[in-house]
Amino acid sequence: MTCQVYLSEKAQRDLDGFSDKIANQILTDCTRLGNDPIPDGKRIKKLQGYKDNLYRLRAGDYRVVFKRSGTRIDIVRVLSKPDFQKAY
Repeated sequence: MTCQVYLSEKAQRDLDGFSDKIANQILTDCTRLGNDPIPDGKRIKKLQGYKDNLYRLRAGDYRVVFKRSGTRIDIVRVLSKPDFQKAY
């Protein structure tokens, strides 16, 4: 099952703040997410305590927060690990 991956405006601004190398690594992981969006407990986990079905993808030292609905994946935020721990 393949899914369409969409970036929110905040996620795009987050990526613009990173170096090109890091942004490309994160985008590669997000593309791979479109091919296999099922939580596996290691790289992809469901975030607890949120009304929306929010998940996080571990991409190196960064965390990608996304929502999944049907065959659509919306990337909500892309944060460094310390920023992710503060926000979520």
